[in-house]
Amino acid sequence: MATIFDIAELAGTSKSTVSRVISGNGYVKAETRQRVLMAIEELHYVPNQIARDLKYQRTQNIGFLMSTYYSNTGDLINSFAGIARKYHYQTSIYLADNEEDEISALNLLVTHQLDGIFLLSAMNDWDKIIPYTKYGPIATWRRIDSKHIYSSYVDHYPLYLQALYYLKEHGARKIGHIFNSISSSNTVARVHALTDFSDENPTIDQSWRRFYSVSTEAGIDAGKHWIADKKQNQAPDAVICFADVVSAEFIRTLRNAGYRVPEDCKVFGFENDIFSRLFDITTFDPRIDLQAANSFYYLYHQIEHKEVQYQKITPKMIIRKTC
Repeated sequence: MATIFDIAELAGTSKSTVSRVISGNGYVKAETRQRVLMAIEELHYVPNQIARDLKYQRTQNIGFLMSTYYSNTGDLINSFAGIARKYHYQTSIYLADNEEDEISALNLLVTHQLDGIFLLSAMNDWDKIIPYTKYGPIATWRRIDSKHIYSSYVDHYPLYLQALYYLKEHGARKIGHIFNSISSSNTVARVHALTDFSDENPTIDQSWRRFYSVSTEAGIDAGKHWIADKKQNQAPDAVICFADVVSAEFIRTLRNAGYRVPEDCKVFGFENDIFSRLFDITTFDPRIDLQAANSFYYLYHQIEHKEVQYQKITPKMIIRKTC
């Protein structure tokens, strides 16, 4: 069995450097890290502490990678970790808010310190992430069509279309949109739905659109723009937001300025998180619990080679007081 000294010799570096690569602690130049990882792969190295404890070279540990904390992240983590516990797996959370940190966490697959990884978001291009799947399975709830990475995403196209027709049926004639980043796969799907709806309903004005790369204070900023446009009689009478926390901020901003929801503006959210329940926001429930469960089932199947029945996901519109 290869040792850490063998890795150091093959990589042309020191034992301490190899230790830093394996532990993920301390700075190592990218090219040196790559040499160490290549040596680990070539020698089929398994860290001693893992080799001692694991009969089948498994850690029973799944890495949960996230770049920041979203309003619904807690629901997703709880669901994922809860399912994992039922199958005797632990969930380790890693904050990877840049490309290098994400790669460092992915390298834990190479060194057999994680059995699999769930990506809440991706800092690196998928083409750079996919090669790590040869060391362990990777799942995500982001939209990606890949035979290497499992995605439990829910298609937002039919949901957005349903929201648009609901607002039309309830009297909306100018519908505004608060979108996430223009490059987001969900935004692409929503804009597609908007375009198809516009083709069928050209008399409904949908020119009011705001795009935000992050949800933090997006609703506040959009609310200020709505208020300014309202004074010019140019504000939409309904707004669809990309997340419930954005909807909550938007509603609060309007109410603080003396406007009423839904009388002055109907508001539609997405995700059915704690904010939608507290603010009685009309929203969609994308069944985050089942997305988390299916992601774990995929990882478990790939690791244990045991079949688990996936859950059918059927998102549901939830009508509350804002529409």
